[in-house]
Amino acid sequence: MSAGYAYILLHKNWVNLGFYKGAELADPAGLLEGTGKKLRHVKVRSIKDAERTEIRTLIEEALTERRQALGL
Repeated sequence: MSAGYAYILLHKNWVNLGFYKGAELADPAGLLEGTGKKLRHVKVRSIKDAERTEIRTLIEEALTERRQALGL
């Protein structure tokens, strides 16, 4: 599981796109929610939400962090 950087949790009216080290991610748009020590998530309520550039940036940042941590 050391390669994991994100997770998806389904709810009735939205999907949580979560990040294992979300508390460390830059989030200028203020999309990340949560109060845990490390985990943060974004509520995705529509296809339009999922297509937001800010969400893609969070995914790329989380993936980059994992690759660097693993030396890939």
